[in-house]
Amino acid sequence: MKKIAILLIILAGYAVWSKAYSYNTEKAVTHVTEHALSRSHNCCAWYVMRAMQAGGCPIPIAPAYAYSTLLPFYGYEEVQTTHYQKGDIVVFPHVKGHKWGHIAMWNGHQWMSDFKQKGIIVNKAYRKVDYKIFRKK
Repeated sequence: MKKIAILLIILAGYAVWSKAYSYNTEKAVTHVTEHALSRSHNCCAWYVMRAMQAGGCPIPIAPAYAYSTLLPFYGYEEVQTTHYQKGDIVVFPHVKGHKWGHIAMWNGHQWMSDFKQKGIIVNKAYRKVDYKIFRKK
């Protein structure tokens, strides 16, 4: 945990100067949709990070749960909503049996990560946890 905290501090410093990047939500959403698999391969953070990079965000790879700390440095803000917009990102904390947490992106029709999800909750372990929704400012 301590190593991840140090890594996030370093990445946050990187993010401060990278806020001027140009982001294209459509490119990100298209990328995550075109690359999503039919079932999970436990690579949600990789797929969402690559989609964000395709949209122009220079965000690095991190454990899925860590994006709740990292996304604000890249111009995302936490929103309380069930009216999702294209490009919204949901981040779940780590829970027993899922030490990396989970992350997914809304493509306008469904939640996508490394697979095409049937809903926002992908595993019963996440039913009673507080997740966060982020939206690009």
